[in-house]
Amino acid sequence: MALARVAGVKPRELAERIVASLPESRIVDRCEIAGPGFINIFLKAQAYHDLLGSIRADGVRYGEVRGDNLPRILVEYVSANPTGPLHVGHGRGAAYGDALVRVLRKAGYQAASEY
Repeated sequence: MALARVAGVKPRELAERIVASLPESRIVDRCEIAGPGFINIFLKAQAYHDLLGSIRADGVRYGEVRGDNLPRILVEYVSANPTGPLHVGHGRGAAYGDALVRVLRKAGYQAASEY
């Protein structure tokens, strides 16, 4: 929606242009424009089958990033505001941040967390 504002066109019109300009893909079944200009992309069933095959073949190593020059990543989360109380939303942020750091580490990144 923000891009349409910058382009000076209605969001749905921009979505139509984007969908029309997308190249053919072996994994995309179709694209549909929804609501004011959202683009829904539907994948072919074979794309899911191929992905599951890769996951099965790689086993516990699936998703690992290999390389010598992987960036170090710092994930900051919760960041309690000293002028206000903590609330349940901070707990959600803590769970999300911790999970993200664990996923990044499993993938092979040097991930650190700070909260």
